[in-house]
Amino acid sequence: MTITGALRSFVIMTVIAASSQVHAFTPSKPAGQSVLDGVNAVLEVVRKYSGNNAPGDRQAYLEEVGTVLEPLIGYTVIVSRIMGDELLQTASQQQKVRFLDVFTSSLINTYAGGLYTFGSYEVKLLPDQSDGENTVRNTRVYLQVASSDGQQYPMVQSVYYSRQADDWRMQNVIVNGVNLGVTFKAQFDQLYRDNDGNLDATIDEWERSTAASFDGEQF
Repeated sequence: MTITGALRSFVIMTVIAASSQVHAFTPSKPAGQSVLDGVNAVLEVVRKYSGNNAPGDRQAYLEEVGTVLEPLIGYTVIVSRIMGDELLQTASQQQKVRFLDVFTSSLINTYAGGLYTFGSYEVKLLPDQSDGENTVRNTRVYLQVASSDGQQYPMVQSVYYSRQADDWRMQNVIVNGVNLGVTFKAQFDQLYRDNDGNLDATIDEWERSTAASFDGEQF
């Protein structure tokens, strides 16, 4: 799966939820409810820009999608796992911030374009299958996504709780058995090897490849 393909899978099936340390407290909202609230918030934006009387403003659409996703996705956690502990220790603060910005932009752009193309869908919350393993650091939310043509996709979102935000944020997703966190990590590592351990060049290539795909989107 390509970087863009992985982002698209991540993107078409996702909507989300938050950050913190383990403390003895009870979240004010169940993780499943937080995920569904996120789905509905994103769908509202898609409907606004895809109807017959839609504004037709691509940039405004991207900005609204980004605004909705910002409190729902744990971008920093995802990027830290993609880069890995060893690289995080050696990378400069500027490099870490730049990859965070590049990854966030690529995810928002791919999400916006992919979801617009994917069209209408429904999400059903399934019973918990984690056998009591859920914690505020990692809770799994089981979902079934149905597209407008009747296709169904099993999805498991891994979310963590942010006490500061008092909500959940997504840190990984498994779609049809494909672990997107593992996929992103493998793709980053491959780019890093292809660029002979040059982190700046790796970030440049991630940005270039995802931007090229996004520029080809018709919406």
